[in-house]
Amino acid sequence: NTPECEKYACCPLPPYLEDSGCVIEEDDNAGRPLRDVCFHLLKLYSDRHYDLDQLLDPRSITSDPLDFRLSWHLWEVLRALNYSHLFKQSQGVLNASYAAQLESEGLWEWAVFILLHEPDTQ
Repeated sequence: NTPECEKYACCPLPPYLEDSGCVIEEDDNAGRPLRDVCFHLLKLYSDRHYDLDQLLDPRSITSDPLDFRLSWHLWEVLRALNYSHLFKQSQGVLNASYAAQLESEGLWEWAVFILLHEPDTQ
């Protein structure tokens, strides 16, 4: 509850933004501040229904917003731990984006493997 100019600590920014100072990066979509994936994992631990879209946003992990590698693997780990409150549309975007990333690298066999995890067969 302190004014903006009296902050005593920096926000938990992703590693690629740590040296940039106490800058708050705003998300273009919802106006939410960008935070480190570890911060989101701690929030999920304290609130089982925490928004998974923020946690799985590639920008909370890497500076490349189209790099879905860790986001997809993290989602698979969370699914194994019975976290299932990610919207089907978000799951589809995550699967399709990671599959497209793999296909662009010539790893189409792995892209097919990723698409086999798609919950909606339509």
